[in-house]
Amino acid sequence: MTAPVRGDQRPLGLRDAVAAERIKLFTVRSTWWFAGGLLALLLLMAIVDDGADGADGPASAQSLTVGLTAVSHFGQYIVAAFGLLVVTSELATRSITVTFAATPSRGRVMVAKAVVTGIAGLVLGAAATALGVGTAAARHGELPRALGDAAEQAAATGVYLGLLAVISLGVGALVRRSAGALTCMVLLLLVLPEVLHLAGERLGAPFLDTFAGWTPAQAGWQLMSGHWEYVLVLVAWAVAAVAAGIGVLRSRDA
Repeated sequence: MTAPVRGDQRPLGLRDAVAAERIKLFTVRSTWWFAGGLLALLLLMAIVDDGADGADGPASAQSLTVGLTAVSHFGQYIVAAFGLLVVTSELATRSITVTFAATPSRGRVMVAKAVVTGIAGLVLGAAATALGVGTAAARHGELPRALGDAAEQAAATGVYLGLLAVISLGVGALVRRSAGALTCMVLLLLVLPEVLHLAGERLGAPFLDTFAGWTPAQAGWQLMSGHWEYVLVLVAWAVAAVAAGIGVLRSRDA
């Protein structure tokens, strides 16, 4: 099939696909609901947190605990739902056929979705974390001391949530149904590391504990705690998920 062309006769490319996905993402109401939910969650945690978990840690630990707790216990599931709905909502309504008519290359469509979704998750995650941790630091009188650590954690959290959104996008394309994809993400983030950890203990297999540490949620926790090498683990998950999604989109009818 010949690729559609613009008015200037230039074939549509990845840049045009990214622009189209950006317009679609930011003109639907659900995107702003997810953004507002994550921001509200981090702010609420900052307001109600008593700082007990970080009382014996470094000066900035009380406020930094807010970001880790909020994202790991709640926020990552909001971003996971956001990422998978980018593709499952189009598949459910069959509106993705219009997308494929404009951009016949399904791999290009998925890459464009991954770029836009990843950047949105990164910016939203960093902004929400900075706001939440900054609020907690102000409450605990740690703002001057915590500023540097809070900025690093906000950046790390943004990277984690951006890559998590891309992983969810790939899972959404792979499963094609919102409920099924969300179930898979909960299993991947919450159940799989626990199963691997328990199996490692029962079977005396330390390598299973190592694998548990490489699951997205555990790698994300390490990244948000300052261990930036875990970004490679998350990138590998994101690439594998998007590649699997592309393979399914190419082999099935929209």
